[in-house]
Amino acid sequence: MNITNWANIPNFTNQITTGAPQAGFRCGPSAAVRSAGKNVTPGTDISGIRTLKSFDEAARQGYRENYSIWDAADTLWRQETQTFNLKDLDDPEKSKEFLENWRIQARWDLGIQGGGPTKEEVLNAYMQDLRQNGLNGEVDFSVLTRELNSFKATTPEELEDGLNYMASRYVAALDKLDRNFSGKELTSQRAKLEEVYQAGKAGMIDGYTKLLQDNLGLSDSDVQAVRDSLSSILAEKEEAYCGVLKQVHEAVGQTGPDSIWLKNHDAYIASQLRAAATPGQSEAQYSVQDLIAAGKIAEDYRTEIDSASSCGRNELTLALNLSMADMKTETMISTGLVSDSMAALLRGSRAQGHENALAALDRALAQRESHRAIGESKGTYAPVDSTVFQGVYDAVMSAYHQNGGDGAKAIQAGVSAGEKLTAQAAARAPGAARWGISMKHYLQEFYNSPGEYKGNLWNNPFFNLVDTSKPRQSTYQKHVTRWQNFLTSIGGGVDMRA
Repeated sequence: MNITNWANIPNFTNQITTGAPQAGFRCGPSAAVRSAGKNVTPGTDISGIRTLKSFDEAARQGYRENYSIWDAADTLWRQETQTFNLKDLDDPEKSKEFLENWRIQARWDLGIQGGGPTKEEVLNAYMQDLRQNGLNGEVDFSVLTRELNSFKATTPEELEDGLNYMASRYVAALDKLDRNFSGKELTSQRAKLEEVYQAGKAGMIDGYTKLLQDNLGLSDSDVQAVRDSLSSILAEKEEAYCGVLKQVHEAVGQTGPDSIWLKNHDAYIASQLRAAATPGQSEAQYSVQDLIAAGKIAEDYRTEIDSASSCGRNELTLALNLSMADMKTETMISTGLVSDSMAALLRGSRAQGHENALAALDRALAQRESHRAIGESKGTYAPVDSTVFQGVYDAVMSAYHQNGGDGAKAIQAGVSAGEKLTAQAAARAPGAARWGISMKHYLQEFYNSPGEYKGNLWNNPFFNLVDTSKPRQSTYQKHVTRWQNFLTSIGGGVDMRA
């Protein structure tokens, strides 16, 4: 992945000064989200408006999108009118006002027309007040805390955007305090900001490091290197954003009457910092691309470990799926998509990652064995047979290296080896339910398509998300599709966020 270049600062002069829809807006004043109540997959676009991936993401202002002046005003209006304190329950007027504002916002979000003021009318009036009175110089630490805390479970897809967001919000908030306070009050405010920011940083770094540590089996030194790299990257981004502060403030000063309040809208300033900064060469041991790649592989491992923990995998299926993840790693290494240091980490942690998955399966089998159902004989859930796992895994990886990196053909080699290895396992543990007839059926059907969707089952509304117009895939074809999707994702300079 070549890290996407940030755009140059946009021309603010042509942005909103009257409240009318203008070029540069992500959505015009009259646009409304019409996805509520629909069958919408989070993260998709509905009428040009991107829906949120999660509730946490709703806390982030301008995350991954152009954050226009209109958006900034809309956020402020929502914060002022949609926040309700329990003490206000005793005030009939405040309760009534809150409920009315909530109804107005709900009507807009549902796309309901008529029956009250339009969003354009309300926000135009609100913005006129902002232009006259501006914003104070305080940082809303409760809002900032909520935003930064939302990155505790950062995924590989959002890592780079998350790092950019966190560093820019900190720099913008610090700048706001420095411009509006002095003396002891500035010292106190800066201390509070540091407390909030350091907690947010720690949450993000701890969360992402844990993703890698728990699933890839990192050594203590690897864990520390990941932490140090994330900290260094954040520090480099902070420095880059500080370097364009003056440029951003000059551009904001050209927004006419809106400059009165925009200069103290730290979330808006942060969005412009992200747009203005240009990436530099990182000195961190692991680059953002390295860490994204490692996170993707860690997620593959986590899927297998979680499934093994409920006996949703056996030694053969674990070997096929983990070898698929490791073939991805080898492909990224051979094509130069990760650094030498990250290649060493991924290869060096591989054996421990396999052990973690097998240990999870062994614990699950032992649990099932100790709680056998009536009629199940002793040994129904025999302990893990690591010979099966290692034999299938070695067959896949050997074929992959010998055939020039063809992952699909390598899976075939693993299945072929698995036929012999699982038969031997059945001889060693004839009472194990996962061997014998069960495994024979799985292998016999591995390349066979289940056929077309049919029957009343597929008329059930619960299954409406299944595309029944396409033929059902065999287990082998699912592996092929996963491999092809991976190759597509890294084509032409990988973007692991895709």
